[in-house]
Amino acid sequence: MRMPLYINGLKNSYGSIKILSKATFLATFWSLMTTCWSGTEVTKGSTSVDSTDSSSKLFGEDVVSLSAETAGLFSIGNSNNYRYLPQLITVGWQLDEIGNEGWNRGNTEFLFSGMYAPVIHGPNPWFTGGLFGPRYNFIQEGWPVVPYLESRVGFMFTNATGAPESQGQDFCFSFEIGVGVRIPVTEQLSVNFAAIYQHISNGGLSEPEHENVGLDSIGPSLSVTWAF
Repeated sequence: MRMPLYINGLKNSYGSIKILSKATFLATFWSLMTTCWSGTEVTKGSTSVDSTDSSSKLFGEDVVSLSAETAGLFSIGNSNNYRYLPQLITVGWQLDEIGNEGWNRGNTEFLFSGMYAPVIHGPNPWFTGGLFGPRYNFIQEGWPVVPYLESRVGFMFTNATGAPESQGQDFCFSFEIGVGVRIPVTEQLSVNFAAIYQHISNGGLSEPEHENVGLDSIGPSLSVTWAF
């Protein structure tokens, strides 16, 4: 009698691994493509994002940065009405110099983030885990801000309570998309504002014993970045 449950569990596990593999592949592929895409017409940036001044340390090949970020996310279409506050520490590594001309002038950065998120409304008390993925900085000459687009995938742990419309188990996967702007303050410091979307679920690993309901959330974030 348990054989169908076991087979279903294997199918769900295989499906979740396929989903995570595809997300990881897409994030890595995007990073490699944008690295090649931005590899021409190399110039340097500055505090005001003007290539005539090469003193800025915010953008360029092998620039390493450290960011502290706080966000407020609100669930979409979940009966628990989750509200949680992700706190992230991120190490960024810029893969190339500023390249291209026109709207896609910029460079590619890879992000490695650790996250802890207290839940202020919802059955889970917290989420914690790691995320990684690419960011593309759109660096336009003369602009006072630098728009960016990013995507990160990773894993999450939580304290699942078995409540309806929750994740079904403690181990989950996560996917995040963000769009924002960096505002250079000094040659090495920027303040960043973004809007992010995050998905958290276990990919069906807990089913059929426990229902897995994906958590989709959106909200604003604020961060500061220091480039070394």
